[in-house]
Amino acid sequence: MGRKVNGSRLGVGWVAALAVVLAWCAQPVAQARSAREFGDGELGASQARYGRVSDARRRQGAKLDALFAKAGLTYPAPLLVRAFKQEGVLELWGLSAGTGRYVEVASWPFTGYSGDLGPKRRRWDRQIPEGFYRVAGFNGASRYHLSLLVDYPNASDRIKSQAKHLGNNIFIHGDEWTSGCIPIGNRAIELLYLPVLDATDAGHEVPVHLFPCRFGTPSCDRLLRSVAKGKPKLEAFWENLREGAEVFERTGLPPAVHVAPDGRYLIDPLAPQAAEAP
Repeated sequence: MGRKVNGSRLGVGWVAALAVVLAWCAQPVAQARSAREFGDGELGASQARYGRVSDARRRQGAKLDALFAKAGLTYPAPLLVRAFKQEGVLELWGLSAGTGRYVEVASWPFTGYSGDLGPKRRRWDRQIPEGFYRVAGFNGASRYHLSLLVDYPNASDRIKSQAKHLGNNIFIHGDEWTSGCIPIGNRAIELLYLPVLDATDAGHEVPVHLFPCRFGTPSCDRLLRSVAKGKPKLEAFWENLREGAEVFERTGLPPAVHVAPDGRYLIDPLAPQAAEAP
């Protein structure tokens, strides 16, 4: 693990680069500790009451310490979750205090899948959403072992959907069954749930970027051209997502994302994602 994003230059000058660093320095700073221990925050204390979460910490704490150490990260660290539907892979990235860039901590395959490529636009369409989201909740007694709530529908979804009911309760969870969620199995969700919990408890919002496939790869580009043929709105939507994905690949930081009145994501390449979520 510990894969770094591409190290190409920003091309925006040292002033913009300094602004990015200063923005990150303004975020909450947590004291480094072991993943085997619950934090002192209110969220950590409430989650410690769930036997399933405590058991996961006993099982996975030492392994998480090793994963973060191998990636060169302190624990807990600011995090980013990325998922690619066509490849069926979910990734966990953490911010390196030494380099100011994100490195990959771990990745896990989906253990189930529903729907097709494209965004979720209504209830019961079985679609896994696509777009820029964040972790909005924790379920330590989930039907699917443990689960992280994704804040679908976000502002963009609400503007772009014409449906009366957009659906909700989109989770990243354990087990193997799904209808619009992302399952990664019970052991993998333990390894994801704990660092996301601890990062949130330390004051860091955790973005979740959900993409149809890995933009820029020949197979992804061919697939998106084929699926979006004759569908200009879908093509424009994917190009909008590509813009955000490319900023992360280029800068090593998740961009700040806002939503325009027409539902488009407005990608700010000069600023990391702050507390405001789309």
